[in-house]
Amino acid sequence: MSTVDYITYTALFASILATQLGRRTPTLDRLLLPVLIVGAIGFKYLHSLPSGTVSHLIELAGLGAGVLFGLASVALVKVGKDVETGRAVTTAGWPYAAVWTIALAARMAFAYGSTHWFHSALVQFSATNHVAAATYGTAFVLMVLTMIIIRTVSVIHRAHKQGADLAVSESRLARFIQA
Repeated sequence: MSTVDYITYTALFASILATQLGRRTPTLDRLLLPVLIVGAIGFKYLHSLPSGTVSHLIELAGLGAGVLFGLASVALVKVGKDVETGRAVTTAGWPYAAVWTIALAARMAFAYGSTHWFHSALVQFSATNHVAAATYGTAFVLMVLTMIIIRTVSVIHRAHKQGADLAVSESRLARFIQA
């Protein structure tokens, strides 16, 4: 990973936490924005998925890690309905931040380690198993995208189940899709 990648992922992480920690009144646009951002960043990695059995297993591992971290983060977000406004309300605290921090730290540690701590072993593993270098980036993009999608779908579903308003009528994305 380049310095720009480290900065990009750290900035994305910081913006996700800054917009989700504490008590928030999410809108559909605010919930979908991180999905769109990660999707746009991920386009670099996901437009041509590396092929091969081991490559696919690594990608599935990234997807699986995203599911686990996503479900863990969802369990730590309370979704309710403000009785005065009828709007959806989310509440997330330090345990939620800890899950996201552990996920980021794991990705960053692997990225750093792959070039500094265990570079030779990773190169040998990759060569032996015909794993393209892009596979690892793809796995991490799938991990983050899965985490964000699980959180987003969960919040939308739980808010809808409670009859809470997500300001869909104010959504620029909904108007864009309808056009």
